[in-house]
Amino acid sequence: MPAIPTHSEEAAGLKGLHLFFAAQSACSSRVRLLLAEKGIPWTGHHLDLLKKENVDPAYFAINPRGLVPTLVDDGQVVIESADIMFWLERRFPEPGFTPEGPADRAAMEEWVVRSATDHVKAVKTYAYIRRNAKAAAKTAEEVELYYRLQKDPEMLAFHARHDGTGDPFTEQDLQAAAELIETLMAQMEAAITADGWLAGPAYSLADMAWAAAWRTWELAGYPLDRHPVLCAWFARIADRPAWREIARLWAEPPRERVLQFAGA
Repeated sequence: MPAIPTHSEEAAGLKGLHLFFAAQSACSSRVRLLLAEKGIPWTGHHLDLLKKENVDPAYFAINPRGLVPTLVDDGQVVIESADIMFWLERRFPEPGFTPEGPADRAAMEEWVVRSATDHVKAVKTYAYIRRNAKAAAKTAEEVELYYRLQKDPEMLAFHARHDGTGDPFTEQDLQAAAELIETLMAQMEAAITADGWLAGPAYSLADMAWAAAWRTWELAGYPLDRHPVLCAWFARIADRPAWREIARLWAEPPRERVLQFAGA
Protein backbone atom coordinates (compact mmCIF):
# COMPACT_ATOMS: atom_id res chain seq x y z
CA MET A 1 0.00 0.00 0.00
CA PRO A 2 1.34 3.48 -0.81
CA ALA A 3 1.32 6.43 1.52
CA ILE A 4 -2.14 7.39 2.77
CA PRO A 5 -3.70 10.85 2.96
CA THR A 6 -3.23 12.39 6.38
CA HIS A 7 -5.59 14.55 8.40
CA SER A 8 -2.75 15.66 10.66
CA GLU A 9 -1.03 18.96 10.03
CA GLU A 10 1.69 17.79 12.41
CA ALA A 11 2.48 14.72 10.28
CA ALA A 12 2.24 16.60 6.99
CA GLY A 13 4.80 19.10 8.24
CA LEU A 14 7.41 16.60 9.46
CA LYS A 15 10.70 16.60 7.60
CA GLY A 16 12.96 13.58 7.44
CA LEU A 17 12.13 10.09 8.66
CA HIS A 18 9.86 9.72 11.70
CA LEU A 19 8.50 6.58 13.33
CA PHE A 20 5.64 6.55 15.82
CA PHE A 21 6.20 3.33 17.76
CA ALA A 22 5.89 1.40 21.02
CA ALA A 23 9.06 -0.17 22.40
CA GLN A 24 7.51 -3.58 23.13
CA SER A 25 5.29 -3.80 20.06
CA ALA A 26 6.19 -6.66 17.68
CA CYS A 27 4.96 -4.66 14.69
CA SER A 28 7.06 -1.66 15.74
CA SER A 29 10.08 -3.85 16.44
CA ARG A 30 10.26 -5.38 12.97
CA VAL A 31 10.42 -1.87 11.50
CA ARG A 32 12.98 -0.70 14.06
CA LEU A 33 15.09 -3.75 13.26
CA LEU A 34 15.11 -2.87 9.57
CA LEU A 35 16.04 0.75 10.35
CA ALA A 36 18.89 -0.48 12.55
CA GLU A 37 20.13 -2.90 9.88
CA LYS A 38 20.14 -0.13 7.29
CA GLY A 39 21.72 2.42 9.62
CA ILE A 40 19.21 5.11 8.66
CA PRO A 41 18.96 8.24 10.85
CA TRP A 42 15.41 8.69 12.15
CA THR A 43 13.34 10.37 14.82
CA GLY A 44 11.25 8.21 17.12
CA HIS A 45 7.96 9.24 18.71
CA HIS A 46 7.38 6.75 21.50
CA LEU A 47 3.81 5.89 22.54
CA ASP A 48 3.21 4.02 25.80
CA LEU A 49 0.38 1.63 24.95
CA LEU A 50 -0.29 0.78 28.60
CA LYS A 51 -0.98 4.46 29.20
CA LYS A 52 -3.23 4.47 26.09
CA GLU A 53 -1.12 7.22 24.51
CA ASN A 54 -2.21 5.96 21.09
CA VAL A 55 -5.90 6.45 21.97
CA ASP A 56 -5.77 10.12 21.21
CA PRO A 57 -7.50 12.20 18.51
CA ALA A 58 -4.18 13.68 17.43
CA TYR A 59 -2.70 10.22 16.84
CA PHE A 60 -5.82 8.88 15.11
CA ALA A 61 -5.50 11.85 12.74
CA ILE A 62 -2.11 10.40 11.73
CA ASN A 63 -3.07 6.71 11.80
CA PRO A 64 -6.83 6.10 11.37
CA ARG A 65 -6.55 2.66 13.04
CA GLY A 66 -4.73 4.06 16.07
CA LEU A 67 -2.05 1.37 15.82
CA VAL A 68 1.72 1.42 15.92
CA PRO A 69 3.94 1.76 14.02
CA THR A 70 3.34 4.71 11.72
CA LEU A 71 6.08 5.95 9.40
CA VAL A 72 6.18 9.56 8.26
CA ASP A 73 8.68 10.18 5.48
CA ASP A 74 8.89 13.90 4.63
CA GLY A 75 5.19 14.27 5.37
CA GLN A 76 4.11 11.05 3.64
CA VAL A 77 2.33 8.62 5.98
CA VAL A 78 2.59 4.80 5.80
CA ILE A 79 0.66 2.89 8.45
CA GLU A 80 1.09 -0.91 8.22
CA SER A 81 4.32 -2.60 9.34
CA ALA A 82 4.63 -4.74 6.19
CA ASP A 83 4.04 -1.72 3.97
CA ILE A 84 6.55 0.29 5.99
CA MET A 85 9.20 -2.40 5.54
CA PHE A 86 8.65 -2.49 1.78
CA TRP A 87 8.66 1.32 1.66
CA LEU A 88 12.00 1.55 3.48
CA GLU A 89 13.53 -1.18 1.33
CA ARG A 90 12.64 0.79 -1.81
CA ARG A 91 13.62 4.19 -0.41
CA PHE A 92 16.93 3.03 1.05
CA PRO A 93 18.08 0.11 -1.13
CA GLU A 94 21.56 -0.23 0.42
CA PRO A 95 22.13 -2.43 2.24
CA GLY A 96 19.37 -4.48 0.66
CA PHE A 97 17.42 -7.32 2.26
CA THR A 98 15.48 -8.58 -0.76
CA PRO A 99 16.46 -11.94 -2.32
CA GLU A 100 17.66 -11.84 -5.92
CA GLY A 101 15.74 -14.78 -7.38
CA PRO A 102 12.04 -14.27 -8.24
CA ALA A 103 10.88 -17.33 -6.27
CA ASP A 104 12.83 -16.31 -3.17
CA ARG A 105 11.62 -12.72 -3.55
CA ALA A 106 8.01 -13.87 -3.74
CA ALA A 107 8.50 -16.07 -0.67
CA MET A 108 10.04 -13.17 1.23
CA GLU A 109 7.15 -10.85 0.34
CA GLU A 110 4.60 -13.47 1.38
CA TRP A 111 6.26 -13.99 4.78
CA VAL A 112 6.40 -10.24 5.43
CA VAL A 113 2.74 -9.79 4.51
CA ARG A 114 1.77 -12.76 6.68
CA SER A 115 3.60 -11.26 9.65
CA ALA A 116 1.02 -8.48 9.51
CA THR A 117 -2.10 -10.36 8.41
CA ASP A 118 -1.62 -13.20 10.94
CA HIS A 119 -0.64 -10.85 13.75
CA VAL A 120 -3.97 -10.40 15.52
CA LYS A 121 -4.91 -14.10 15.49
CA ALA A 122 -1.50 -15.67 16.08
CA VAL A 123 0.63 -13.12 17.93
CA LYS A 124 -1.57 -10.51 19.56
CA THR A 125 -4.28 -12.87 20.82
CA TYR A 126 -1.86 -15.30 22.49
CA ALA A 127 0.30 -12.58 24.04
CA TYR A 128 -2.74 -10.58 25.12
CA ILE A 129 -4.46 -13.46 26.92
CA ARG A 130 -1.26 -14.75 28.55
CA ARG A 131 0.38 -11.47 29.44
CA ASN A 132 -1.35 -8.18 28.70
CA ALA A 133 -5.07 -8.44 29.47
CA LYS A 134 -5.06 -6.84 32.94
CA ALA A 135 -2.45 -4.24 32.06
CA ALA A 136 -4.37 -3.21 28.93
CA ALA A 137 -7.74 -2.77 30.68
CA LYS A 138 -9.45 0.54 29.91
CA THR A 139 -11.47 2.84 32.12
CA ALA A 140 -15.03 3.65 31.08
CA GLU A 141 -13.81 7.00 29.75
CA GLU A 142 -11.05 5.32 27.73
CA VAL A 143 -13.54 2.82 26.29
CA GLU A 144 -15.86 5.64 25.23
CA LEU A 145 -13.01 7.55 23.58
CA TYR A 146 -11.68 4.46 21.81
CA TYR A 147 -15.08 3.61 20.32
CA ARG A 148 -15.51 7.19 19.21
CA LEU A 149 -12.16 7.19 17.42
CA GLN A 150 -11.83 3.62 16.14
CA LYS A 151 -13.66 2.73 12.91
CA ASP A 152 -11.81 -0.45 11.91
CA PRO A 153 -14.09 -3.54 12.31
CA GLU A 154 -11.23 -5.93 13.16
CA MET A 155 -9.90 -3.71 15.92
CA LEU A 156 -13.38 -3.05 17.30
CA ALA A 157 -14.08 -6.79 17.41
CA PHE A 158 -10.78 -7.54 19.17
CA HIS A 159 -11.14 -4.86 21.82
CA ALA A 160 -14.77 -5.73 22.50
CA ARG A 161 -13.45 -9.02 23.93
CA HIS A 162 -11.87 -7.30 26.94
CA ASP A 163 -13.65 -4.02 27.60
CA GLY A 164 -17.06 -5.38 28.66
CA THR A 165 -18.84 -4.66 25.38
CA GLY A 166 -18.42 -8.19 23.97
CA ASP A 167 -17.80 -11.79 25.00
CA PRO A 168 -14.51 -12.13 26.95
CA PHE A 169 -11.56 -14.17 25.74
CA THR A 170 -11.71 -17.82 26.79
CA GLU A 171 -9.37 -20.79 27.16
CA GLN A 172 -10.73 -21.93 23.80
CA ASP A 173 -9.48 -18.68 22.24
CA LEU A 174 -6.07 -19.27 23.79
CA GLN A 175 -6.00 -22.82 22.43
CA ALA A 176 -7.04 -21.66 18.97
CA ALA A 177 -4.23 -19.08 18.98
CA ALA A 178 -1.72 -21.72 20.10
CA GLU A 179 -2.84 -24.09 17.35
CA LEU A 180 -2.39 -21.35 14.76
CA ILE A 181 1.07 -20.60 16.15
CA GLU A 182 2.00 -24.27 15.81
CA THR A 183 0.80 -24.27 12.19
CA LEU A 184 2.84 -21.17 11.47
CA MET A 185 5.94 -22.62 13.09
CA ALA A 186 5.64 -25.85 11.12
CA GLN A 187 5.45 -23.78 7.94
CA MET A 188 8.43 -21.71 9.03
CA GLU A 189 10.48 -24.84 9.78
CA ALA A 190 9.63 -26.22 6.33
CA ALA A 191 10.67 -22.92 4.73
CA ILE A 192 14.05 -22.57 6.47
CA THR A 193 16.70 -22.99 3.81
CA ALA A 194 19.98 -24.89 4.02
CA ASP A 195 21.58 -21.50 4.72
CA GLY A 196 19.33 -21.07 7.74
CA TRP A 197 16.97 -18.31 6.60
CA LEU A 198 13.27 -18.06 5.78
CA ALA A 199 13.40 -16.93 2.16
CA GLY A 200 16.49 -17.73 0.13
CA PRO A 201 20.17 -17.98 0.94
CA ALA A 202 20.49 -14.76 2.96
CA TYR A 203 18.96 -12.89 5.88
CA SER A 204 16.02 -10.86 4.54
CA LEU A 205 12.97 -8.81 5.42
CA ALA A 206 11.15 -12.11 6.08
CA ASP A 207 13.47 -12.98 8.97
CA MET A 208 13.17 -9.51 10.49
CA ALA A 209 9.38 -9.60 10.28
CA TRP A 210 9.05 -12.89 12.18
CA ALA A 211 11.90 -12.38 14.68
CA ALA A 212 9.79 -9.71 16.38
CA ALA A 213 6.83 -12.09 16.67
CA TRP A 214 9.13 -14.79 18.07
CA ARG A 215 10.27 -12.44 20.81
CA THR A 216 6.66 -11.62 21.69
CA TRP A 217 5.81 -15.33 22.01
CA GLU A 218 8.91 -15.82 24.14
CA LEU A 219 7.88 -13.07 26.54
CA ALA A 220 4.37 -14.55 26.71
CA GLY A 221 5.79 -17.89 27.84
CA TYR A 222 5.11 -19.90 24.71
CA PRO A 223 6.99 -23.28 24.77
CA LEU A 224 9.41 -22.44 21.97
CA ASP A 225 11.99 -25.10 22.85
CA ARG A 226 9.91 -27.71 21.02
CA HIS A 227 11.10 -26.02 17.80
CA PRO A 228 14.92 -26.32 17.84
CA VAL A 229 15.28 -25.36 14.15
CA LEU A 230 13.53 -22.08 14.79
CA CYS A 231 15.37 -21.53 18.06
CA ALA A 232 18.64 -21.76 16.10
CA TRP A 233 17.22 -19.41 13.45
CA PHE A 234 16.29 -16.81 16.06
CA ALA A 235 19.66 -17.16 17.80
CA ARG A 236 21.37 -16.15 14.55
CA ILE A 237 19.23 -13.01 14.40
CA ALA A 238 19.63 -12.22 18.10
CA ASP A 239 23.42 -12.31 17.63
CA ARG A 240 23.30 -9.45 15.12
CA PRO A 241 24.24 -5.95 16.38
CA ALA A 242 20.98 -4.52 15.01
CA TRP A 243 18.90 -6.91 17.10
CA ARG A 244 20.90 -6.12 20.22
CA GLU A 245 20.26 -2.43 19.55
CA ILE A 246 16.47 -2.78 19.40
CA ALA A 247 16.39 -5.30 22.27
CA ARG A 248 17.83 -2.74 24.68
CA LEU A 249 14.88 -0.44 24.06
CA TRP A 250 12.49 -3.39 24.35
CA ALA A 251 13.90 -4.24 27.79
CA GLU A 252 13.85 -0.64 29.02
CA PRO A 253 11.13 1.41 27.28
CA PRO A 254 12.17 5.06 26.98
CA ARG A 255 10.79 7.69 29.28
CA GLU A 256 11.22 10.37 26.64
CA ARG A 257 8.48 10.85 24.07
CA VAL A 258 10.79 11.90 21.21
CA LEU A 259 14.13 10.19 20.55
CA GLN A 260 16.85 10.64 17.94
CA PHE A 261 18.55 7.70 16.25
CA ALA A 262 21.70 8.67 14.45
CA GLY A 263 22.03 5.61 12.22
CA ALA A 264 25.32 4.27 10.96
